[in-house]
Amino acid sequence: MKTFSITTLCALSALAQAQDASQETLPTTLVQSEDQTSLTQPSITKDREELAEVPGGTEVVDSERYLTGRASTLADTFFLSPGVVAQSRFGSDEARISIRGSGLQRTFHGRGIKFSQDGIPWNLADGGFDMQSVDPLAISHINIWRGGNAISQGSTTLGGAIDYLSYTGRNHDYYSARIEAGSYEYLKAHIAGGITEGSKDLYFSLSQSQQNGFRDHAEQSTQRFNTNFGLQLNEDLETRFYLSAINTDSELPGSLTKAELEANPRQAGVGVVLNDNKRDFQLFRFANKTTLRTGDNIIDLFAAWTYKDLDHPLNFGIIDALSNDLVIGANLENNTQLFGRANRFRTGISYSHGETDNAIFATTAGVRGFQFTDTDQTATNLEYFVENQHEITAGLNVTAALAAAYSTREETGTASLDEDYFNIAPALGLTYDVYGVQFFCGYSRSFEPPSFSEAALTNFATGTRFATDAQIADTLEIGTRATSGAVSWDATLYYSKIEDELLALTDAATGLSATINADETIHYGLELGFQADLLGSDLVQDTPAHRLMFRSSYTYGSFRFDDDANYGDNRIAGIPPSLIRGELLWENSCGYYAGPTFEWSPTKSYIDHANTLSADPYALLGFKVGRRVADGLSWFIEAKNLTDETYASTYGVLQDAGGIDQAQFLPGDGRSVFAGVEWKF
Repeated sequence: MKTFSITTLCALSALAQAQDASQETLPTTLVQSEDQTSLTQPSITKDREELAEVPGGTEVVDSERYLTGRASTLADTFFLSPGVVAQSRFGSDEARISIRGSGLQRTFHGRGIKFSQDGIPWNLADGGFDMQSVDPLAISHINIWRGGNAISQGSTTLGGAIDYLSYTGRNHDYYSARIEAGSYEYLKAHIAGGITEGSKDLYFSLSQSQQNGFRDHAEQSTQRFNTNFGLQLNEDLETRFYLSAINTDSELPGSLTKAELEANPRQAGVGVVLNDNKRDFQLFRFANKTTLRTGDNIIDLFAAWTYKDLDHPLNFGIIDALSNDLVIGANLENNTQLFGRANRFRTGISYSHGETDNAIFATTAGVRGFQFTDTDQTATNLEYFVENQHEITAGLNVTAALAAAYSTREETGTASLDEDYFNIAPALGLTYDVYGVQFFCGYSRSFEPPSFSEAALTNFATGTRFATDAQIADTLEIGTRATSGAVSWDATLYYSKIEDELLALTDAATGLSATINADETIHYGLELGFQADLLGSDLVQDTPAHRLMFRSSYTYGSFRFDDDANYGDNRIAGIPPSLIRGELLWENSCGYYAGPTFEWSPTKSYIDHANTLSADPYALLGFKVGRRVADGLSWFIEAKNLTDETYASTYGVLQDAGGIDQAQFLPGDGRSVFAGVEWKF
């Protein structure tokens, strides 16, 4: 791989500082241009207003927040998002992502969250999704509904929903080029542009990212192309077509024992180099969204087809899977007053159908051998929701919702499975605004059928397969959010009682994985986002020359068995109980910023349900400096893990390690420096 000269970046940075002081600049938190005429793509302002009315944990992430530094991994994107635990596996797109304990056992290929772009799911029909699908540089903003608050998005999962909103030719009516480069031969290049001509608009984005990686056998290369074309047929009717193409090749360095991690965190795990462990896939998606406005009604129609070809060599064999997935749906929103008060009614229905030709081949030193598994997998989902939000009195709103879902999982070939799942998920919540502060409370139910990876438990001694049940959770939450003067906060407390939680486990003795339904488990926690100008300026009303901004997110989660026959009240292994991330940045009105960043996991994290082996606490310190402007040249330099801490960024999950060190730890990156330039013209 070619390296990019940091000296060149610094020279360009100096040039940016020397630009005419009269050029148009904005503070670090930029206000993006609003798309006031697009029906299919809501503006960030509109989404913030809507999510602020949800009686539960939500967030809107402006892409400008993460563009002040390296924008590569999910850990970069959600660094300041309370409640979202995103941990990079080895400095890559592939990550462990969890909200309120969703998909606790997954360090790869997400589960338990509806993962969408422009309101259209990226999830395959069985519920799994790939983090590499989305290019953060092609995104205007990200909407997050935590937990059961995502019913209006057609989600019934424990984790809720994450929706990435693409740029269009209307809110990206310029061209841009961005280059990021740094340690471990990291290089990411991106070009994008938007065009608007009368009733038509076009946006395109092309990116290339690559790195050798901190660890051995961790080389990665990903190319992403995204484009969308919008056509306003009249002022009340718009259709938009989307096309995405992704090619990604990723070497997998594997897991280490704690002793191996401490001795040499850069080494690859046992057997992964010999067997050339990788996760490569090509993915294509074509989608359409059409929006009709008629009086107080807004109707959205959407459809998408996704093709994915996966080549996945591992130590035990080579997975070869070819998937075709189709989703179609319709949503209706009505904003007619009811009893003289504001009222918003929403309803929607969607159907998804996915077929996968899944084969597993034996491997000898990375060479494909005989085929010992050949199955055809078919997953379907029919989902319906209805939601009504009504203003009872000034400042007091009630939201009631109901979702119903029917899913099937069928597998034929060398393995067989034929299961269906049905459930109803209600939700009820209140919001109360007084003196500029909002208080909220709510109840919701979530329902999650298993993906094919968790759909059946296999007795490897007898070859018998037992189907797993769907996971069901009832959640209560209370919280408050506000922006008041120089401070802003968003705090949510939640408590979930879960039946049949899907726990994918690895047996320490055999190394084989299986999924079980736990009897009863409990998840509760705190999601806290906070920011303040320590110089005292009002965050909304003032435009001072200088700010000293402290931003932080604190995510606490206690996930436990509830009087389990095997594990008692032990902690469920998977993610750290506490995760604190933040930054302290000096910012000025000319767009300059500088200051430290930090990440702290203050307590040990169990890797087994018997609670006999754990990952150690860690603290990371970083620093970034740069400038963001509305037009012209922006730049940044960011240092990560300045103290060169040796730590596990995430880890696998075992039933019972017996207190014996196991190869389940994934080391985080060491000391590193990244820099980038972006030109808007």
